[in-house]
Amino acid sequence: MNIIKKINIQILFAFVAGLLVFNACVDKNDWDVDKSHDRLFRPTNLAVTSITATTGDLSFVSIPGTEYYQFELSADSLLFENIVSTFDTTANAFTLTGLDGNTQYSLRVKAIPTEASKGESEWASIYFKTRAEQIMETVAAGDVASRTVTLRWEAGATVTNIVLNDADGKEVQNVTITAEQMAAGELEVTGLSPETSYEALLMNGTKQRGSASFTTYPDVPDAEYYIRLQAGDVLTQEMFDEITASTVTVTFPAGGFFTFAETLTLPAGVSFNFFGLPGDSKAILNLTQLELGATHDYVKFTNLDISGLVYDATGTPTGGSNSYFINQSGETNTATLEFSNCLLHDFNNTPLRLKDSADKYFGNLNIDNCLVYNIPDSYYVINVSASNHVIDNISITNSTFYNIGRLFLHNKANNNSVLIADCTFDDIVAAGRYFFDYSSSYGPTSGFTMRNCILGSTQDDTAKGIRFNGSPTVTNSYATSDFVLGGATIGGLNSYSGASTDLFADPANGDFSIADELFDGKTSAGDPRWYFQ
Repeated sequence: MNIIKKINIQILFAFVAGLLVFNACVDKNDWDVDKSHDRLFRPTNLAVTSITATTGDLSFVSIPGTEYYQFELSADSLLFENIVSTFDTTANAFTLTGLDGNTQYSLRVKAIPTEASKGESEWASIYFKTRAEQIMETVAAGDVASRTVTLRWEAGATVTNIVLNDADGKEVQNVTITAEQMAAGELEVTGLSPETSYEALLMNGTKQRGSASFTTYPDVPDAEYYIRLQAGDVLTQEMFDEITASTVTVTFPAGGFFTFAETLTLPAGVSFNFFGLPGDSKAILNLTQLELGATHDYVKFTNLDISGLVYDATGTPTGGSNSYFINQSGETNTATLEFSNCLLHDFNNTPLRLKDSADKYFGNLNIDNCLVYNIPDSYYVINVSASNHVIDNISITNSTFYNIGRLFLHNKANNNSVLIADCTFDDIVAAGRYFFDYSSSYGPTSGFTMRNCILGSTQDDTAKGIRFNGSPTVTNSYATSDFVLGGATIGGLNSYSGASTDLFADPANGDFSIADELFDGKTSAGDPRWYFQ
């Protein structure tokens, strides 16, 4: 029995050893392969960056064993139902060109193997959208009139038509571009309405290639009497003393220079339009100071460069500045004082001061579409400081104020209303001065409204905000981080985390174009001329 037992044990050991030897001779990874999974990896880290209206930089991680990469580009959002381009390349980083502006694109890529026995990769996909293309030029002042505009774009660019929309986005004209106009890169549009805002869309079929906004000038205002100044004419007091009509329009040719070295006094009972004709540059109106008469229905200034600089006989600035534009000492009852599409700048004191003891009343002060700048910490831009001096309704819209030491003072009497809308302010309010000051005893009885404004840097950390016997209503308005107030803070402002130099393109040189495309108010706050493009 023991012999048999030993024999069985030996047989068992031999059998196990044989199995081990057999297993050692077989590759443990030698199993059947599913050929459908024997493929290249799909490209990874697929990205399209530095996207413009017509280009984008594409990159991804290259895949070993790849002969080339196959691409499909579709004009949709990851549907790949509108393939506009297919191409192959060996590169894993290059620039996509020939894209359409303001268009959604989907791009996918797969790796094609070097070895025929190996399968191609699966698709890797990405979505991106091009920026709106802009080949239109900004509409120059000299290209706009009351009922026409000349639009310009990149000469020779492929375009088909101009769509003209009104301020509500409603199409009012669709103008076909001829071959000659396309080659020249310009087209005159007629049949417009005066004093109307338009947006022109430059199209190539259904694709937009650019846009430009503009506002037509008013027709020359109707009047009983006209003073039509020509280049080289000299302003005199006699021109105004001899007026017998009740309404007068004074026209100034574009680019002209008109000065008067003494106080120019307007006759009472006459309403005036001082109107700069459209052209490449505004006419310069340079007065030592202006005195209004006892009564006027209106005194309006339109499309003028109202300059406080002192000039020599050739129209060259000498380096000095006048103190005032209007420095009203006599009694006046003026229903409307208005500045529209004007420059007001470089006064030593202020463009508008009411002074002395005579009664002074203005029903409405309107400042619209103006640039006001370079006024030091001397007087307020609007300076009203007596109980019998009142500007009843103040409306400041679509305008920019910068490099100004003090802004608005009306501190001895109530008025009716204040509206500040769609305005940009920067480098304003010196130490201890106010943005708007009624004192704490007075204010607008029908309310103080600020909307769609941007408040940039203050000139000192002790600058102050709005002081009156109430609280302003503030909506959709923003303050940069360097708008710092030491008192009379303005409630309701939205905070912008960056400084004015982060938000604006070049504020030191008067360019307040929105430079931060992530800014929430880039197309809704501030002076519309600076909206993000």
